[in-house]
Amino acid sequence: MPEIRLEPPPEPPGLPEFPAVVEPAITDIPGPPAAPGPAEPVAWERTHTPSSDELLDRAVPALLADHRARAALDGHRYVFLGASLLADDKDRAVPAVLLLVYDYTDERALEFTLDDGEPPVVAGIAESPAQPGLSAAEAERAVAIARTHSAAVRRAPADWAPMVLLTSDVREGDEHHGRRRAYVGFGPPDRRRPAVRVVVDLGEERVVDGGGGDE
Repeated sequence: MPEIRLEPPPEPPGLPEFPAVVEPAITDIPGPPAAPGPAEPVAWERTHTPSSDELLDRAVPALLADHRARAALDGHRYVFLGASLLADDKDRAVPAVLLLVYDYTDERALEFTLDDGEPPVVAGIAESPAQPGLSAAEAERAVAIARTHSAAVRRAPADWAPMVLLTSDVREGDEHHGRRRAYVGFGPPDRRRPAVRVVVDLGEERVVDGGGGDE
């Protein structure tokens, strides 16, 4: 059988190159800038941001000496949740500290604003409808109360790790709404789900639900 060969198609003729033309012509183009010289050192000072504990140590004595704060807290069970510096405010002559307190007696969160002078001065008091997160002291107290419950003591060995969550941040109408309550679970450290679960009311300092658990 004869071999069939096809000739390649002819290459298309190349198009002519058009010369670069700029209309109107560009003139007075500045030359490249000079190379930058050595960088100059910039003087700076490390600033210290006080921790919540440091702010509490400074603000609490001033808060307890203020007559408005005393009127709001005297005779009540309450806990200091924490303190933080407020964002910069151009209208303030001195920095401001926000100190958060939870009043168990009236089931409310109070926000105290203090001008952070020498000494700090209470500048305002406001009531917050939200349930703030649990403080470390509240979490420890919730675990201690939970361990006094008979089911938790019987089923949760001392080496089981506790897990504490706030249950009060719920919708209106829920049984925990408006109450300072903590969900406390106990379980082996290598398990993600707790084997024993209880609910602690921090305002009443008692276990309100202690039968939950996984076998």
